[in-house]
Amino acid sequence: MARVRGWQAAAMALPFLVLAACQSTPDSRLYTLAVVPPAGATQPARTAPQTLALGSLDLPMLIDRPQIVRRIDGNRVEALEFDRWAEPLADGLRFTLAGDLAARLPGVTVLPVAGSAVGEGTAVLAVTVLRFDADVGGRVVLDAQWSLSQAGGARKSGPARETVEIPAASAEPEALVRAMSQAVASFADRIASGVRR
Repeated sequence: MARVRGWQAAAMALPFLVLAACQSTPDSRLYTLAVVPPAGATQPARTAPQTLALGSLDLPMLIDRPQIVRRIDGNRVEALEFDRWAEPLADGLRFTLAGDLAARLPGVTVLPVAGSAVGEGTAVLAVTVLRFDADVGGRVVLDAQWSLSQAGGARKSGPARETVEIPAASAEPEALVRAMSQAVASFADRIASGVRR
């Protein structure tokens, strides 16, 4: 009889234990990309446009999600459920790239969004990201194409394809995000060189 009461008590407590376990899930950690200053001094370029505006910026669906994505191998990825972007990745990438370009192109007004009416003399940058993730070893890869056109659609340069690889200090999400910010800065270095040509 005492055994039956013990089982009944355990059966009644089980839902409360399950509920307690569900409530003890870890909090999400939120991350943003950061502008990284250029390594050396930058000089104004005579051939750069007065205004540079970011037009289209396309991301693959694989990474266009709230979770940070880490590549396990050639066929598998994992979305880090509790390590998330504080804003949509496309927005964070757009504003970080604009900040990085502004730091590398003194004298050029860099607009994060081209808008519907782009003024004359404005160059419009279009970016298509093909890959932007890290692997379990901590290597971040940013593979993207970019092109520059004048207001009105006449192509100025590109498309050019750039692949940037940055080793992170570790495979932990915080280190990966720092390396991702550095990858965006290196990508901006290459775009800035192209804009000055």
